[in-house]
Amino acid sequence: MIRTWSRFGLLATAILLLPGCWDRTEVNDLAFILSTALDIEKDGSIRYSVMVPLPGSMGGATGGGGGTAGDKSYYIDSEVGKTYREAQAKLQNRMPRRMFLAHRRTVLIGEQLAKAGVFKVFDATPRSPESRMTTYFIVTKGKAYELLQASPQFERFPSEAIRELAKSKVIIDMNMKDFALALSSPGGDPVAIYMGVRESEKGTKPSKEVEVLGYSQFRGDKMVDTLEGRAAAGLALLKERFVNVSITLHVENTDITVRIFEAHSDVQARLAGNQLQFDINLITKAKLLESTGTQDFTRADQIHLMEARLAEQMKKSVEDTLKQMIDNNCDSAQLGAYVWRAYPNLWTERFKNEWPNGLKTAKFNIKVKSILSETGLIYDNVTKSEDAE
Repeated sequence: MIRTWSRFGLLATAILLLPGCWDRTEVNDLAFILSTALDIEKDGSIRYSVMVPLPGSMGGATGGGGGTAGDKSYYIDSEVGKTYREAQAKLQNRMPRRMFLAHRRTVLIGEQLAKAGVFKVFDATPRSPESRMTTYFIVTKGKAYELLQASPQFERFPSEAIRELAKSKVIIDMNMKDFALALSSPGGDPVAIYMGVRESEKGTKPSKEVEVLGYSQFRGDKMVDTLEGRAAAGLALLKERFVNVSITLHVENTDITVRIFEAHSDVQARLAGNQLQFDINLITKAKLLESTGTQDFTRADQIHLMEARLAEQMKKSVEDTLKQMIDNNCDSAQLGAYVWRAYPNLWTERFKNEWPNGLKTAKFNIKVKSILSETGLIYDNVTKSEDAE
C-alpha cells in the first residue's frame, strides 16, 4: 500500500513539472522578418525598414513589387528613431504580431549610413538572441529601403533575390560575422557586398531588378569607396576567394570572351633590406565562351597567346585593386595580416599604428599564370569552310 502511494506521489510530482502549453507562441502570433533595411535621415535619426510576408497572400503565384498593395505577397513598413531598437519598438507598436528575426537572411545598409559608420549596427544586432551573424551584410546604392522596393521577376520576395545573389558564385560570399572579424582583426579593413536597383531593358513588362555592383570599400567602420568591374575581380584574387568572372579579351582584332572557373593565389610578405614587399602569385583556369574571329584553337600558339593576354588582364585587375586601396588609404585585401603573421614583433613596433600607410611604400611582385583549359565543343566557327583554312 505504501509503495502504491509512493508511486502515485511521484506521478503527481512529474505531472506538475510538465510545462504543457502555458508559455506557447503560435505561428500566427509572429511576423517573420525576411529582411531589414537601415538608413540615416538628414537629421541623423535612423530609419528602420522591414519586409514581412503576408500569409493570406501567399497561396497564389503572384509576387514581387515594392509596395503594400493588395496583390503583393509581402508588406514593407518603416519607422525612425534615435537608435535602431527605438525605431524597431515604434514599428512594433503598430504591428499586431511580434516581429521575429530568426528567419532574417539579409541586413541592408544604405550608402549614407555606411559612410557615416556601421559600428552601432554591430551592437544592436548581436544583442538579440534571434539575430544570426550568418545574415548577409549588404550595402546598397542609395537608400536601403529602395532595394526592398525592387520588383524582381524570378522571385516572389525581393529579399529572396537579394539573398540568392549574395550567395552566388559571381561575388565573394560574406556575412555579418565575416565583416565583424575583418573589422576587429589586425592588419586590414572590411568590405561588403554592394548592390543596387536596375530597370529591366526591352521587356514587355518593365521591372526593377536587383543587381550586384561589386564591393563597398571601408576604412574602419566607414565606407570610403566602391570596388567595381576589374578592381572587384582583383579583390577576389587577393583575398583568395574564388568567384566566376567573365572577361572579354581583344586578340588580333578579335573579341574573345572567356570565363575563369578556378583560381588560386598565394600571398607572402617579406622584407628586402628595409623595404616591405609582397610576392603575389596567381594561377587561373579559364574556358572559352565565344570568339568573334576565325582563330584555330587546335594550334598551341593561339592558345598561348590567349593565355598571355588573360594573364595580363588578371595582373591589371590586381594592380587596379591595389591602386584603389592605396589611394583610399585602406587595406581591403587585408595584406597587413600577412605582415603581422610573418613578422609579429616588427608589426607591433613599426607598422601597426600607421597601417595601411605601409602599403604606399611597399613593392608588389605580381606573377600570374593563366591556363585556357577548355575551348568548348568546337575549335573554330562551324561555318568556316575548309578552303578558308
